[in-house]
Amino acid sequence: MSFDSLPFLVFFVLLYVAVRVCPSTGRLRTCWPSSGWLLLAASAVCYAFAGFSDTLLFTIVILVNYLISLRLAPGGRGMLAVAIAFNAAVLIGFKYRNFLFGLDPASGSYAAAVSIPLGISFYTFQSVAYLTDVYRGEIKAERSLQRFALFKSFFPQLVAGPIVRAHLLLPQVQRLFAGTLRPSRLVGFGLCLCLVGLIKKVVLADSIAPVVDDIFDRGPADAATAWLGVLLFAFQIYFDFSGYSDMAVGMARMLSVRLPVNFRTPYLATSPRDFWQRWHVTLSTWIRDYLYVPLGGSRTGGAVRQAAVLVVVMGLAGLWHGANWTFLVWGLLWGAVIAAWRVAMSGKLCMPAIAGWALTMLAVLTLWVFFRAPDVGFAVRFLGAMTGMGGLGPASMARTVAEVVVAVSAVAALFALHVAESRAMTPRLPLFVRRWDGPTTRGILVALIAWLLILPKANVNPFIYFRF
Repeated sequence: MSFDSLPFLVFFVLLYVAVRVCPSTGRLRTCWPSSGWLLLAASAVCYAFAGFSDTLLFTIVILVNYLISLRLAPGGRGMLAVAIAFNAAVLIGFKYRNFLFGLDPASGSYAAAVSIPLGISFYTFQSVAYLTDVYRGEIKAERSLQRFALFKSFFPQLVAGPIVRAHLLLPQVQRLFAGTLRPSRLVGFGLCLCLVGLIKKVVLADSIAPVVDDIFDRGPADAATAWLGVLLFAFQIYFDFSGYSDMAVGMARMLSVRLPVNFRTPYLATSPRDFWQRWHVTLSTWIRDYLYVPLGGSRTGGAVRQAAVLVVVMGLAGLWHGANWTFLVWGLLWGAVIAAWRVAMSGKLCMPAIAGWALTMLAVLTLWVFFRAPDVGFAVRFLGAMTGMGGLGPASMARTVAEVVVAVSAVAALFALHVAESRAMTPRLPLFVRRWDGPTTRGILVALIAWLLILPKANVNPFIYFRF
């Protein structure tokens, strides 16, 4: 069930009423299920829309990880190896079998025809983090199956993140089942986040998508078209993914659960490292804590060792996004860029912030080409078109001044929205919204959300990260 659909809005409103209103009225206080059971049932219903096979696999993953965690003692390296091997086998078996064994999806074989289960990359990474934290002694294994199941399946973050750590979510889950988690006083703020996320997805990302698809499907005819395509894709993927994250955080807030922020206006970053501290923040911290540090990236071993670990780790992170050479190259190049920048800055090179931003954006846009391209060869030719070395598509007529002005204005407006978001999303915003919160404000926000969902759409695009 997709967040940008009217049935989901109806579903969530009914769930919110069940969680927030019914238990506090009359005799229902003593006989109504706790919020934990209601959210567990709602999460099961949401994921069931993915299909029987996806749901069965997800259920098996939950049960196996729960049983392993009960037997995993701090320092139990052998059991941790079993746990990681199981989760890796699930991820590789269902997501990378075609890539590793050269299977053609059009071959007709069963192995090639099985689709990638919904959200598998996110829930396997969450499992590995949880089990590793138990092994390290940072948290205790959850003994309650229903609490563990809700931690794994909490529907706002299940399919496309944020990748939530156990020490953040499990205590809240425990209080949900115990009935001691305070009802949120930031319902209006949660609705605002949902509305902003929906605008990003439905109004912005889905409007940009047809232009991006046309340029990348047909190939750019000239450098201007190539740059326009990659600039628009950069904002398409940002608005699409951050819109999902905003809605996930907003819905969780309304249900009295706090989820971590996943985006901090990444296109204002002034270095590659700064970009990854702003883009998909929960994945970046996961990579740091469960790959980079354990592999020795933070130890004193010389710049060459650290750079090698960084490139390998970012290559694995790129491959996590999809079973395609383009994602692997994208990750490896990101590792190389971050390592090169680190070496350059270690020499006390002084760089103005505007120059750092410009070079970072150049790297981001260049590497987005590999992320979006169907294969590495196409990506290389696309980059050639960006540098004026010939187009990929059919020759186009000379553009009028009006067309150029419209294209430049559109990109400038997208950057302006990005800057405006950075100015608005401050720690003071929840307090400001809370000052105006009330039944009227909430009603207006819900009406605007419903209006956006009812509006006829020229094209319907699933969230980009659903495919990962």
